[in-house]
Amino acid sequence: MSAEARELATDMERVNRALESARLFLAGLDQADDARELRRRTYSPLRTLVEQAEQSAARVTEYLRNARS
Repeated sequence: MSAEARELATDMERVNRALESARLFLAGLDQADDARELRRRTYSPLRTLVEQAEQSAARVTEYLRNARS
């Protein structure tokens, strides 16, 4: 793996951690909002977007980690 690919993979891991923290925070906000409204658990569009971004970032990280250059 090239030095640039290693650096990019490290950056993507940082993005992964940030997205995970944001997802957990949004999940807590969704749960609090649902409890306040006394309704079943729902997902906010932002939470769904963050979860999708987290999955994409994980795929990019995996690709960069497995790159041979």
